[in-house]
Amino acid sequence: MKEIAKFAMTSRWHAIGLTGLFALLGIYFIPVIIFSAAVIGLVTLRRGGWDGVMVAVGAGVITWMVFVLLPPKPGFPFPLAPALWVPVWLCALVLRRTLSQGVMVMTAGVWLLGYVLLVHWLTGDVVTFWKHWLEVAVANVKGATVYGFEEEGTLRLINSLMTMLYGIAVIASLLLARWWQALIYNPGGFAPEFRHLQMPRLLVAVAVALVWLAGTWDKILMADLLVAAMTLYLFQGLAVVHFFVVRFERSWVWLVPVYGLLLMLPQFSLVAVAFLGAVDSLADLRGLNKREDAA
Repeated sequence: MKEIAKFAMTSRWHAIGLTGLFALLGIYFIPVIIFSAAVIGLVTLRRGGWDGVMVAVGAGVITWMVFVLLPPKPGFPFPLAPALWVPVWLCALVLRRTLSQGVMVMTAGVWLLGYVLLVHWLTGDVVTFWKHWLEVAVANVKGATVYGFEEEGTLRLINSLMTMLYGIAVIASLLLARWWQALIYNPGGFAPEFRHLQMPRLLVAVAVALVWLAGTWDKILMADLLVAAMTLYLFQGLAVVHFFVVRFERSWVWLVPVYGLLLMLPQFSLVAVAFLGAVDSLADLRGLNKREDAA
């Protein structure tokens, strides 16, 4: 990982090449797009917004030129990586100026709110939109239909799932960029900063109010905004877990069950970790622990 970051920071052309390469690999293995966005985040964090823009533009040209020559993928008329580049660039600028991962996550939350509202406005009916998308995506898959999604009611949840995945991808890209930056320029600096990631108490009230107001108008919109808020507090919850593992001098092995459950049972564990993050935002569990020790 450190070598990737060093290579990206050697020159602007290296960063452009890496960003474009990861974006193209992401066409076939979607999680790789996080690395593409992280390169832009790293350049922006270290060299500023203009350099980040130049890397994004150069990589965008390369990505599009190659993408149009590739066999079409049903349901994916454009490469997905650029959808991360703008919010990651914006949030990296915020992190560069505030030095606060909490403010950075809040900025990602504002972007996610805009994304949810824009999707609802553009589509008019997100359930119908995703139904049509699935029909196109499975058109060339033998025996695949959208019938099962309709029967199980999953279609109503697809937009919420996409919102969560988008938010996680944006914030994960930024954290990866920050980690890369620490590996090169400030060894050991990332972990303490992440363990103290915290959003203001007032944000909980704002999130609850927005979700409630959305529920009086559109239940699907309410679910989408609830999931967006949970995505933000997921990362604060993880910061709390990391804090107490270090606070009680436990091995990193204690983190394995947490991340394992997030991967295997996300529908339950994600809610639990996000709830922990929201409670910490209200009660300041980490600060309370420090005050008890001082007493």
